[in-house]
Amino acid sequence: MASFTRKDGMPIKDPYEILGIQSTASESDIKKAYRSLALKLHPDKQSGALTDAQREELDRRFHEVKDARSFLLDTEHAQAKKKYNANLESERLRHAEEQRREQTMSSRRKRMRDELKMREHMAKTSAGGSSGGASSNENRFDVDRLRREGERLREEYSKREAEVDAERKQRMAVERATKKLDKEDRQVRLKWSRKKVVGGVHTKQSLTSIMTDFGEVEEVEMLGSKGNAALITFRHESSCKPCVDAFKTSDTMRATFVGRRKVDDTLYGNQEVVDDGPTSRRGGDENLDDRKLRQAAKRERLMRQ
Repeated sequence: MASFTRKDGMPIKDPYEILGIQSTASESDIKKAYRSLALKLHPDKQSGALTDAQREELDRRFHEVKDARSFLLDTEHAQAKKKYNANLESERLRHAEEQRREQTMSSRRKRMRDELKMREHMAKTSAGGSSGGASSNENRFDVDRLRREGERLREEYSKREAEVDAERKQRMAVERATKKLDKEDRQVRLKWSRKKVVGGVHTKQSLTSIMTDFGEVEEVEMLGSKGNAALITFRHESSCKPCVDAFKTSDTMRATFVGRRKVDDTLYGNQEVVDDGPTSRRGGDENLDDRKLRQAAKRERLMRQ
């Protein structure tokens, strides 16, 4: 049976399309879609009235579904999946930008093209219906003028296209950075002592079981080569703080914030800032608005380092 992935680890067919799910589907969504298709396509679930060709096609689709699930969930494909998802997102943004640019620029391009064609046609018609040296010189001058005008319009269009492309790339970069920060706000980093863990190791399944006490888990990513760290992505940001607080005093495992929440944690020593009046903890001469501005400035400086 043909391989599901190429030599570079990328899938030959879209695994999300095979499973009939969106590229933003969570781990639980992927498992649910796989179970549904596996039951539908499994050879043992088919009737005896099928032809050999039909059975062969069902078998092919069944293994294709298994390979798609493996690519999206197995640890060995984690890096390839991350790269594949990034490529999908980049392609989605590029397609959306091309559609937007086509809608806004197509009428302008058409007017420029039609105007240039009309002027060239008028110049040729005038040149064909005129005689004499003076008229020929005037016609040549008109054609040259129109040619220069056409070149100027093309240069303007090329410049505008370059500006639009630069704006698109900037928007894509901002959107990617925003999505990354939004995801980091829903993440915590776990680190544990292998000597104090029963069996010496944690798995995705065991970590998911532990973390569901704080909220729905979207993804578990094992980190490093020592087998004692992981990145947990919750479905909701509100699940992060209870998780971090729960392991503050644990001698087996620690949980820390990621991204902007990590910056806050570093700035304020992992302490809660309590608004108990118009003044802050730092002194009675600083009101609440001033303190928020100061904290935001510190957070911005730390994130830029």
